[in-house]
Formats: sequence, structure tokens, C-alpha cells
Amino acid sequence: MNNFIVYISTDNNRKHFKISLSSNIFSTVMELQQSNSFIFNQGPSLNRIIYTESFTNSETANKRISELQHFTTMQVERLIRKYNPNWNNLFPQQHQAFAKRDSNHAA
Repeated sequence: MNNFIVYISTDNNRKHFKISLSSNIFSTVMELQQSNSFIFNQGPSLNRIIYTESFTNSETANKRISELQHFTTMQVERLIRKYNPNWNNLFPQQHQAFAKRDSNHAA
């Protein structure tokens, strides 16, 4: 059984919203994190997922997307504040651990 996730992503300033659908939220998170490169600097950097809803049927998920896309900005903000009052990123970035180099400095 597939799991379809409707999510709302935003930029760091909470000005722009994107409502979309994903069947694998973790690959979507990785794509959002990697899309912050210099190639994609044309528009807003929507790098934070702040709201999710899970569905078992793609038809109901698509209906919910069309419903959310007709919401005003105020309605979207109220929905987000109801479930995520601090607008926290639900999938924080995975920081890569780099091995520290031994450095010898001349004194």
C-alpha cells in the first residue's frame, strides 16, 4: 500500500509557499536540500517542509492539494500555525560529519 504525502514548503522568510505531493518524503527532503545550489537561484529557496498530511489514496491526496491551492495566504498560515505553531522545519537538514585533519602549525 502506497503512502501519499501532501506537504507545504516555504522559504526562510515564510513569504512563499508551495503545496505539493510526494510518495517518498525523504527523497523530497533531499531534493529540497540539494536544490539550494547556485543553479536554482532564480526563484525563492523553498527549503523547509512545515506541514504534512498523509493519504493512502492518490485521488484523495490530489483533491486535498486542489483544495489547499484555493486557500488564501491567511488560511494557509492558520492551517500551519494550528499544527506547527513555531513554523519548525519538520525534516531538519542532515549535517554531514567531516573528518578533522591533523594540522601542525609552526610556532
